[in-house]
Amino acid sequence: MAKYRTTDAAAGQGLFLSVNLKEQLLPGTFEYMLDKIIGTKIDVSIFDRNYHNDVTGASAIPPSVLLKLIIYGYSKGCKSSRKLDELNENNIVAKALTGDMSIHWTTIADFISKYSKEFEDIFIKALMYCNELGLIGGQSYAIDGLRLPSNASIEMSGTKEQLEKRMNMYKRMAQKHVARHQRKDARNETDAQTNKRYEKRQKHLNRQIDKISAFLEGMEKKEGRNGQEIQSNVTDNESAVIHSSKGFVQGYIGIAVADQKNQIITSVLAVGSANETEHLPEMLDKNAENLKEAGVQTEGKRQVMLGDPNYFSEDNLKACEERGIDAVIPDSQVKRRIAPDGSKRYEVNDFEYHEAQDYYECPQGKQLEYKRTTEHGGVKGKVYQASLSDCRKCPDFSKCSWSRKEQAKLNQGKTLRVTESNGEGSLCRKMRKKLETQEYQDLYAARIQVIEPVFANISYCKGLKRFMLRGKEKVNGQWRLYCIVHNLGKCLNELNRRRNSA
Repeated sequence: MAKYRTTDAAAGQGLFLSVNLKEQLLPGTFEYMLDKIIGTKIDVSIFDRNYHNDVTGASAIPPSVLLKLIIYGYSKGCKSSRKLDELNENNIVAKALTGDMSIHWTTIADFISKYSKEFEDIFIKALMYCNELGLIGGQSYAIDGLRLPSNASIEMSGTKEQLEKRMNMYKRMAQKHVARHQRKDARNETDAQTNKRYEKRQKHLNRQIDKISAFLEGMEKKEGRNGQEIQSNVTDNESAVIHSSKGFVQGYIGIAVADQKNQIITSVLAVGSANETEHLPEMLDKNAENLKEAGVQTEGKRQVMLGDPNYFSEDNLKACEERGIDAVIPDSQVKRRIAPDGSKRYEVNDFEYHEAQDYYECPQGKQLEYKRTTEHGGVKGKVYQASLSDCRKCPDFSKCSWSRKEQAKLNQGKTLRVTESNGEGSLCRKMRKKLETQEYQDLYAARIQVIEPVFANISYCKGLKRFMLRGKEKVNGQWRLYCIVHNLGKCLNELNRRRNSA
């Protein structure tokens, strides 16, 4: 019978190996680039001002080490501080990046939550490195928002009246729970397990009551754009109820501006509001400031900002015009107004206004008389209407209606609602006119290729499905870190391209 060699490995015997940690960082990898640029290309001395242990106190974990671990962990989908701690303990690459330092998860959590402002400086330094590699075009940009839940419960959201009702509901539940337990106790139907469940349930209800009660004592009502009270949140009052692809969630919108040349994120902001449209002027200023600090040359270049219909408003278009930016932001009806074959339906732009008699004239020469003034969603407008008999005889009525159903059920003449956004001389009206041209349609077609892959990378590839922190400032810190990870990934692609072509 043959005889073969055996070792103790089958029995689980370990090995003592001599490991050179630096050799674990292979050229051409994300971790190799990260180890080279943190502390050199990306200066981290801004963190030094927060440490005062030069005379007394224990030595601190270097910020460069923490930053390497967090950025590397985020690139691998490790979002929580505990997961990052586990990664540092078990992953040889993470050990190489941290120099085999033992880092407790609380140290990681404190670093992420405390240094949001410093992360903004690191974001600019990373942007400077992107510009050094020639990755930023500095001419055309796209803006959009990624809607993500935060570390807060939507069930703890509501107006002041709604939260008071919820608190009273918990009080009634607690009273009924006590009464039910007392009845069982009187009938000797309780045991140790029943008492344990009762105490756990009662503790939860009392905690909810105390939490809402404490919040209501210092609560200030939040008002929306239309002046009505909007929902506050007991857990994180800086977050908001937002509509995402998965329905309504309690969270934030991570806004990003990406450069068209290589999808480099040039400006970021996380906001706790239901809609990001009102933050466009702020993002325009922040983007210009970041590009200037990063050394990107924009003088003499046509600046173009691409945005989806969420950003379409008179105020936003005015903000772009004041800053010398050519906005390409369509209204929500652009696809209904302009068919794929290029045919166009009539809209306000196609009707001629006669100010003296206050009526509109349609392309067929028929009058639309003033009927009434309306207000919808806080926007005032005038309604003009054509004669039913004129519309029934009109050969082009199909261009005035949105659907065949409307055409079949013709019981009134064409109705035209004129507001500030589509009236004579408005920027919204001019934008609609621009989007009828092939030039602006081609410009807008590039938007989805610029910004959507950015969010796909951060959300799907890097695993950011929710913000792990509470509070706008802390969420902004985490959002900046993820955007840094995205930008550094683009830098790695460029470095490898140069390396392979050398």
